Amino acid sequence: MTLIAESRVSAEAVVSPTPGCTASALYAAAERLLPDLEHGRAVDAGMLRAAMTAAFGGSDAEGAWNWKLAYDAGEAAQLLLLRRFGPAMRARAKTPAAFLAMLERVAALLPSQTRRSEESQARQQFSTPLPLGAVVAAAAALTPDDRVLEPSAGTGLLAIFAELAGARAC
Repeated sequence: MTLIAESRVSAEAVVSPTPGCTASALYAAAERLLPDLEHGRAVDAGMLRAAMTAAFGGSDAEGAWNWKLAYDAGEAAQLLLLRRFGPAMRARAKTPAAFLAMLERVAALLPSQTRRSEESQARQQFSTPLPLGAVVAAAAALTPDDRVLEPSAGTGLLAIFAELAGARAC
């Protein structure tokens, strides 16, 4: 565990969630990770662990959370980043290829999802990479007249691009 990396995750940044409320804890962890993404700083496994332990009030070793949830928190942090800066990123990019390159840089700030549970392997559960979500939205040529259904029980990395295109995500 790296103490320097953990120091980036502010203990005061987010109020601890109600015990036992996974959604609140995931959101709290995502908010703890967001400042690093906003500043273009890579989030390593130690930082992710620190954010999760603070948000859930216990460690993965204690059974308070698992790495699938940690990866979900990282994806939720990406979602929060896009909600805040997505329109500005798209405007600055000038071309779809430049926007995609920006998204690839954001995606690279999080650790690879190398720890998978037996259940997620058995069910073949995979997350949509951030750049792929943008490609799907571009291929769909979404407009504000469209309604889009997020087809998974995921973190919204497909729906956020519908939202950025002005479509209504249901």
